[in-house]
Amino acid sequence: MGGQEKAGENETGSFPLWKSGSGDPLCLIIFSMGRICCITQDGSGGKHEPLSLEIRTKSIEKTLVPLVNQITTLVNAKEKPIKSEKTLRAIVHVGQAVNFAVQKFVSVGEAIADDNCEIKSDMYEACKDARTAGSIIEQLCDVKADECGQLRSYADKNNMVRAARTLLSSVTRVLLLADTVVVKQLIAIKDRVSISLNRLELAANFTEFVKAFSQFGSEMVELAHLTGDRQNDLKDERRRSQMAIARQILERSTMMLLTSSKVCFRHPECIASRDNRNAIFHQMRQALELINFVTKDGMLSELSADISSVQNNRSPHHDMSVLLCTEELEQSNSLYNAIKHFEDIVEITRMTLVGPPYREKLKNALDGIMERTQDFTDSAYTSHAHREKILLFCDRARLELNQLFRIGVTLDQSECTSPTEDLEAAILQVLRATKDLKQELQDTALDHTHELLRLFEETDILSYMKTSSLSGDQDRLEEYSEKFTEYAEHVQDACKLLQHIASTECTQVTSKNVESSLKVFATQVLNSCRTVALHPMCEISKENLEVFIEMWNLLCQDVTSIYKEISELCRRDIQYKTVYMSLPRPGKHGTTSKSLKPVKLDVEEQAKIAKLGLEMKLLTSEIDAETERWSSSENDLCKRAREVCLDGIFYVSVY
Repeated sequence: MGGQEKAGENETGSFPLWKSGSGDPLCLIIFSMGRICCITQDGSGGKHEPLSLEIRTKSIEKTLVPLVNQITTLVNAKEKPIKSEKTLRAIVHVGQAVNFAVQKFVSVGEAIADDNCEIKSDMYEACKDARTAGSIIEQLCDVKADECGQLRSYADKNNMVRAARTLLSSVTRVLLLADTVVVKQLIAIKDRVSISLNRLELAANFTEFVKAFSQFGSEMVELAHLTGDRQNDLKDERRRSQMAIARQILERSTMMLLTSSKVCFRHPECIASRDNRNAIFHQMRQALELINFVTKDGMLSELSADISSVQNNRSPHHDMSVLLCTEELEQSNSLYNAIKHFEDIVEITRMTLVGPPYREKLKNALDGIMERTQDFTDSAYTSHAHREKILLFCDRARLELNQLFRIGVTLDQSECTSPTEDLEAAILQVLRATKDLKQELQDTALDHTHELLRLFEETDILSYMKTSSLSGDQDRLEEYSEKFTEYAEHVQDACKLLQHIASTECTQVTSKNVESSLKVFATQVLNSCRTVALHPMCEISKENLEVFIEMWNLLCQDVTSIYKEISELCRRDIQYKTVYMSLPRPGKHGTTSKSLKPVKLDVEEQAKIAKLGLEMKLLTSEIDAETERWSSSENDLCKRAREVCLDGIFYVSVY
């Protein structure tokens, strides 16, 4: 379905496929932010019937775009009478091409339906609708000779719009149904890995464990391929990050699962080695549940918890903790998001005039910011200077918000219906206060982590612990364990602060997971050291210790990567603002205040400048005409669409 006319992408990132002229019945279809939204209204003033089909993968979107381009061409061709015989024949060809491609496409959909009984009826229905719509479009593109023998298209735009709408929605349904087959395959292999993991945990001896581990490994390879493909195909940044985290946990945990299990079979009486092994099983189950969560787009799997409880004879409480960890990873309680939410509400007060409902919202949003800043001010590693500045900026934000409230009350009492200069000034002061607070929080977190990176290079606490373990000196090991625990808390605290200032969902999800993993493996590094201290001559215990130390080092590298990424984003933001502010400005304090000497130009240079001036004038005229067209009352639809857009989906009312 190669497109002949590419749909233009507008400033909101959506693709307006077509719209009728001002005097026709309206049908606006917008392909926006992962959804197909069709809003129709017939000429008799009937009710709107929205059709929303959510698209979560890039592959489906890429499949739809050529079809969107083709039917956009066809619908736009019906906007004005076409007199060119060549153009009419081209439209006939496009209509035939669309129908041929649709027939070929639905034959694949029907083949998929034959292999998957659970979607067979729905798939056949969607394919039938698509096939019918494709045939209708081909008929509508056909031309006939008039009385004078000239070719003419008699189909009107309204019929073409209805057929195109049906085709687009039915093809999308086919693609989404086919995607459920992929989801089913991924969930099936995830469940098989879960069962194999349970079999590993219940293995009675090492021989049985090795046999189960071999099957587990082959299933893990298949799961890695499917989850990798799904991760690359997902459109949502947060979901992609969560899938990447789950895959990383499984990859890193596999070797630790092997070594910790070997130690448990060699020393079944050792409590520390059992804790090692149980922690790895818990991490891997959490990763599998996260894969399920992302694949089903936010649905927690009760089935996997039930399977895990029954087969492991454990209390449901243990399995529920896996689900709670997944929910915690889904939530985003960062300070960056809290400040952004607060600033959005403040911006809206220009229209709401700080009415009573919004005063309550603003108060709650600011309270949420203050609550999260406690992670900075209560940290033992935050310097006194940073702590004092944070508290000062918090007080300033509260004072500025109270001033905004007082202006809002005054506007209520005076029954004012439009914003005033005092209101605008108060809004700017509140925004400036939160901006300064955000900057100080960024500086605190980055300084905190920068100091920690220096400790990474200077601290040899892990090597001291390893030496004490290998020598069997348990007293010295416990002494170093206290220092390592303090050091681990420092790393976790830095990671928590980085998560608060991260500006992208990917970094927020990653830093939150790293913080959680640091908490788990700080304890497990100590357990692996204690196991070696109890059995200093056991080679398997030494191997297990090396694996856990390597895991800890990987997590510290993750913290370093997150720090560098956030530092780069902050630096880039500052550079952008610096460049913008350094632009020359005319006037007394600008760089153009000095008078310039006239320069004589030759004839060729004068001709070039005249030509450029003419081109600029023509462009300016086009821009002015376009601006006037889009600002006219005839385009209220577009204005209203922008105003009521929510989460990238346009719900448009046309009167």
